[in-house]
Amino acid sequence: MFEFIKSTPWSLASVGSAKRAASWTLDGNWHRSEAERHLKSRNYAEALRHMAIVVEDADNRRATPKQRVHLRLELSDLQRRTAEGDNSRLQAAETTVRAALAIAAGASDREEYLNCLDALADVFTDSKKFAELEKLEEEAIRLGAGLAHPDPIRMAKRVHRLGVARHKLGHPEDAIPALEKSIRLHEQTYGMHSLEIATLLSEVGSIYRAQADHSRAQECLRRALRIHENELGPDAPETLTDLQQLAGSFEDSGDLDSAAAQFERCLMLKLRKLGVQNLEEVATMQYGLANLHIGWGNLARARELMMECIGAFRCEGGPRQAVSYELLAQIEERSGRFHSAIKDLEQAGKVWEKCNPIRQMELIRNLNYRADLFDQLRKTKEASWLRERVASLESDGAVHAQTA
Repeated sequence: MFEFIKSTPWSLASVGSAKRAASWTLDGNWHRSEAERHLKSRNYAEALRHMAIVVEDADNRRATPKQRVHLRLELSDLQRRTAEGDNSRLQAAETTVRAALAIAAGASDREEYLNCLDALADVFTDSKKFAELEKLEEEAIRLGAGLAHPDPIRMAKRVHRLGVARHKLGHPEDAIPALEKSIRLHEQTYGMHSLEIATLLSEVGSIYRAQADHSRAQECLRRALRIHENELGPDAPETLTDLQQLAGSFEDSGDLDSAAAQFERCLMLKLRKLGVQNLEEVATMQYGLANLHIGWGNLARARELMMECIGAFRCEGGPRQAVSYELLAQIEERSGRFHSAIKDLEQAGKVWEKCNPIRQMELIRNLNYRADLFDQLRKTKEASWLRERVASLESDGAVHAQTA
């Protein structure tokens, strides 16, 4: 009887706790659903408010440490993913994770503590706090290795972030071993030809390129390119990015023929993908490639590219059309075709004059360039007339500046 009397209050309390838990669960689910609804509508402030209520209610209802940690990590992830460059929201995400870390440490839960470290690593990465990220990943790798059954995927990601942090801090001698280890760990987990490996290889290849280690960069980028082509297709954005990075590495290392081949291939794929509906984007790429060919001394191909992109810019008019004519004039001048260069500059000058407001400084520079070419052709009369126009424009500009 005594034992029954002792257990009765506990039983009643348990019933009350169950009711409160059920009520909290319903409230928590509703606020979480509201957070998801507002997130889909990009109403981030309301999404964060509802998720914060879920966290606060869990604290008030004395939820388990594991539940409180998980909810804070959800809130932090929401704060981080909706930051969009807002440093205050990233700082809020860091504060939220640190609170979760304190709870996990107080409960002596190593696994949850590691979850918090991984979440904090994401915040540090977005905040570009690479010194803090390096120290954190060193600690996370040490603790993760001490678990009975370490998660290989999470361990691979930690090693990769450690390599990236060291690269960003300007320590290539320490970054490279970590990056190479991260590739091996990812290969063991995902296989040699997975999209996850391709993504990693692209990133590591760009890091090697930044460190001027072009042999390793090209090896990584070639592998990434093959996987992306096979899995996503030759004109997928990832494939084009690999091509551009690979071409850039060839150019940086002085292998201009290989660079030109990759850039031309990238242009062909871009043109095939975008078609006639996005000619301006293709024209922008042609303009950039023409500049490269000029630097390499391949003036014939540069001229072809400029003739093509001017046709697209002509529909739009404005500064890009004028600048394109002027670049074509430079190509003609370097090819010894001075009369063609002057005609291209005249076309550019007409565009500058039509710009609203008129691009006076660009027009003056254009006129001086034409005058210099006439001087080289010994046409002093035409050169003098252009310089008189320049003096008039400069005088008008001085008057406007005094009256402004």
